[in-house]
Amino acid sequence: MSSGDTNSKSQTTNLTDHRDIGQALDLFSFHSVAPGTVFWHGNGMIIWRELEKYLREKLDTLGYQEVSTPIMVKKELFEKSGHWQHYRENMFTLDVDDEIYVLKPMNCPESTLIYSSRVRSYRDLPIRMSEITDKIHRKELSGTLGGLLRVRQMTQDDAHHYVRPDQIGEEVSNLLDLIKEFYSHFNMSLSFNLATKPDNSMGDPNIWSEAEKDLESVLKKAKVKYQIKEKDGAFYGPKVDINATDSQNREWTIATIQLDFQLPERFELEYVAEDGSKKRPVIIHRAIAGSFERFIGVLLEHTEGKLPTWLSPTQAIIMPISEKQTDYAKKVFNNFKKEDIRVQFNNSSETISKRIREAELQKIPYILVVGEKEEDNSNISVRQRSVGDIGAMQTEEILKKIKKEITDRI
Repeated sequence: MSSGDTNSKSQTTNLTDHRDIGQALDLFSFHSVAPGTVFWHGNGMIIWRELEKYLREKLDTLGYQEVSTPIMVKKELFEKSGHWQHYRENMFTLDVDDEIYVLKPMNCPESTLIYSSRVRSYRDLPIRMSEITDKIHRKELSGTLGGLLRVRQMTQDDAHHYVRPDQIGEEVSNLLDLIKEFYSHFNMSLSFNLATKPDNSMGDPNIWSEAEKDLESVLKKAKVKYQIKEKDGAFYGPKVDINATDSQNREWTIATIQLDFQLPERFELEYVAEDGSKKRPVIIHRAIAGSFERFIGVLLEHTEGKLPTWLSPTQAIIMPISEKQTDYAKKVFNNFKKEDIRVQFNNSSETISKRIREAELQKIPYILVVGEKEEDNSNISVRQRSVGDIGAMQTEEILKKIKKEITDRI
């Protein structure tokens, strides 16, 4: 997408590339002054904020602490974590006051500093720290960049669970359930892969073997089918990659659960055990949506821009057929606004058929038309996206239907 064409409208309802959908729906744009980064427009930020809202609601009920860590830190932190040795080529560095700083490519090393900022007891664990809003930066090669699917600046729905070894099974099992629930809202089927020790791994091979057994045991108990991905783990621990299959039968690796025995050793993390001795916690790294950028890109292609009502930037649009119905249509519009529905009002001079067509191109879930008949009967003519005309309904009736789709995130 070039920087000069972000306001153009699509002339087809069958877009399949998320970049074209983003342009047609005015969600985001890309500009040459910032390769591999996204300029989010107002409509796109609505989608982003609704995803954040949903995740925060879930995580609050599960006892997560939301934290935030600096974007720029000294390289010594990543030397200590091992990332400098194993991930250096993917890092952006800056020279500040004759010291080398790094734009963080992941949140985990800084998360350990929060954990170690106070004494932890075995009773405190598990401690679940989420970081939803912080940006991370990765030096992807320019030739590999692709819209929202591969970027240099991203936001992950990241979290780090600090657990006792005896808590690994239950914690990973609960994470699998959370991931399944999240993707059930988007009608995506999931597949699971166990990624094992890579050649460039760090740490004791015996610890690696134990961690792989722990993850495999949880997958078996959860009765999910999985495949082994040999040597495809992170350099610090094995992981479960969860792939989502979209409407075009393409598979995307988005969610992940990773076990990490290495960072607790390197940062000398401890908790006080029941007998008073000092023990090492285990870190579980996890992401549900992965990066917001990539997830939204996949979702746009999965739905061809027909986002569920709760995520749609505009959830309903109201159109009076003529000026005579403007006052009644405005009354309906105000009723929707009072119920916090994202609603537009279109009483332009264009024909009603042209206005309906434009709303369909914008993938708006509900088109509400008011004519003389509707005003006389105090109702609204309703068109539902992908369904068509579903007849006349009372304002309260259609409001109830839309609000249920939003509340239940159908």
